[in-house]
Order: sequence, then structure tokens, then C-alpha cells
Amino acid sequence: MTPVPVRQGRMLAGAVLTAAMGACALAEDEGGTRIVESTLASSWQSTGEWTLEEDLRLSGPPGGYFGIVGALTTDSRDNIFVLDGMAQQIHVFAPDGAHLRTVGGKGEGPGEFRMATALAIGPGDSLWVTDPMTRRYSVFGPNGGFARGLTRGINGEASGQRCSLTVDGSYLEWATRFPNEERTGDLSDIDLLHFHPVRVSIRDGGQDTLPRLVFTPEMADMPSMGMRRPVWIAPALRRAFGCSGSLWFAQSGEYRLYKRTLEGDTTVITSLVDARPADVNEADRDEIRRVFDGRPDVLADQLRALPEKKPIIESMFVDGAGHVYVIPETERAEPGTAIDVFGEDGTFVGRMPVPETVTLTYEWAAHATPDYLLFAAADDAGTPYVTRLRIRR
Repeated sequence: MTPVPVRQGRMLAGAVLTAAMGACALAEDEGGTRIVESTLASSWQSTGEWTLEEDLRLSGPPGGYFGIVGALTTDSRDNIFVLDGMAQQIHVFAPDGAHLRTVGGKGEGPGEFRMATALAIGPGDSLWVTDPMTRRYSVFGPNGGFARGLTRGINGEASGQRCSLTVDGSYLEWATRFPNEERTGDLSDIDLLHFHPVRVSIRDGGQDTLPRLVFTPEMADMPSMGMRRPVWIAPALRRAFGCSGSLWFAQSGEYRLYKRTLEGDTTVITSLVDARPADVNEADRDEIRRVFDGRPDVLADQLRALPEKKPIIESMFVDGAGHVYVIPETERAEPGTAIDVFGEDGTFVGRMPVPETVTLTYEWAAHATPDYLLFAAADDAGTPYVTRLRIRR
């Protein structure tokens, strides 16, 4: 299967309209791909309105606070697992918020981590922890005891997802490659990325590399650095594994989601056609000024290269029950104030406002179940916590 470039800006040619209802249009192209175009006006047409209510807030282990909320997951008993990226410990909480135990800690011995970044729940409520720095997976039993370790044969970062562990006994990860850099040896030649889904056997660590996604990042000449570099506040590739042998991805500069089989066949393309990206504003420029304070030449290059519009998709994740959640940033929605819901067939379900008392820091950690969402968040002083947002239907 030919890889699908993700800078596709139009619906596939040859689409035949099959149905249209209200503010939602359905079509199917000649290859059988389902195409869905929706507007915000179609919110909650297929179901009653959903709302979010914060029913639990976790500030840290007994007598302490979280350093950085690096990853979140839950098991079949609705216990909550919080990876503190600073302490390299995993805190386990009961559904009512009681602290049950602490797993791991800094080190290189069995059951210890140097830079763990991803959590996933496997068969029998086993806990899988991915540590890119030690290049291994650590597996713990349902009560927190260390069970075994496997070598991680993938270089680069890791991020745990709701459906990383599959029903067929595999662990799904992403491997990133820069084909131009590999060909030329030029470390600055990074304006083409290949994202490969990798299927890892949970029995022996064997790997199977699957058809790639192709992404072209927005680059600009940076005279201060003597090379082309990625543009600040530029679109990225958002992606999430589904739980039924599929994955979702989106080029965040446009509100269009693609669903694809792991074998490479695109089955759904869905878009929110009236969503408009927000303008890059002075607050965004001030953020860049803070980042590059003391480096005026680099700052000037970055400010000059800024796009006029921000990416429209901030984050994307699934709940394991057929729903895809998107955190948008648009003319109508500030980032972290709303969550859009799509069905497995691409149907736009609706938009849920986030409670005003919650400030999400979803770039660090997010996790969805059919009944609630977990997010990293921060109070007014910047102290991190974990919030559980119950879905009321």
C-alpha cells in the first residue's frame, strides 16, 4: 500500500454523495473510503448532549506533590496510574483517590527507570512502562511487583496510548525516521519525516514494522543557525492507535482526521468544515521571546518565520470504545476549553466544554475511558495535579 501523505488538502476525488442530514454530509469514494463532513451545528444530533464534571483531583502522593505528570493510565478496576516524570515513580490511586502504592524509582536495576515516559495496561492488569533511555520495557504485576523486562529495539521518544497493548498480544509504538538525513548524512536535512507503526511482541520483544505515515514539517531558513529549521507554532502530525487494528492521524494545521488500518488502507476521512484556526497573536510572540531570551539573532529568525495561523488540532486520543477525542484551538475555542467527540465511523458526535475550574496541561498527559477522561492540569500557581472529568450523558 502506498503511504498516504498527510498534507492532503482536499477530499479524495470521485466521491459520490450518499446521504446528507442537517449539517452533516456523508460520502464514499471509489475505493470505499467513508468521507464525513460536519459542522458544529450537528453536535448531539445522534445522541443526547454530553457534559464534563470534575469528580476527582489528585495533587500527589501522601505528604507530597507531583513534580511533572508525565503519563496516565487506568486498569480494569479503574485504579489510576500517574507517572511522575521528575521522581521517576508511578503512583497508583484507587477510584476514590486513596493512594495505594508507589512503583519504580530512579535507577538502572530491575523495576527502576532513568527516563520512563509511557504507561500502558496489558493482560491481567499488568503494567507496562517504557523507558527510552535504558531502552527497555518493564512489566509489573497487578499488585505492583516487578515481573520482567524486555529490550526496546526502537530509538527515540515513547508515549503510551489507550490502545498501545492490543488484544492479539502486541505492543504498538511509533518509530520516527528522517529519510533525507539518512540519505545525505546532513543532520539539518529533516524536512521529511516517516512515522512507522511498530508492532512489538509482548512475549519475546520481536518487532514488525508496518506501513508508514509521511509528514512534511514547515521549515524556514534560519541565517543565525546557518540552516533550515522547523518553524515555531507550526503544524504537527497528531496520531493515536485505535483498539480495533486501526490508527487515527491528522495534520494539525487543518481539521481533518484520517482513520487507517495498520496495513495501510484509509477507511474514514472526517472533517469539521466550519472550524477556523486562531490567529498567531502577541501572546504567542511573547512566549517565543521568553524561549529565545538572550539569543537575539535566533529570536529574529523565529519571529520572521511565524505563520499567520495556529495549528487547529492540539491533541487527539481514543477511549477504547470507538470514540476519538480532539482538543481544538480555533477562533471559537481557546486551547483546553473544549473537547470534540467523533465516532469510530467518523461521525461528529459533539463538543463538550471543559469546566472553567480546570486548567488542562494536556500536552503532558491525557487518558480516556468510556466513562471519564484523565488529564494533567495545573493550578494558578503552576502546581501540577491530575483531574478526572466524568462524562455525564
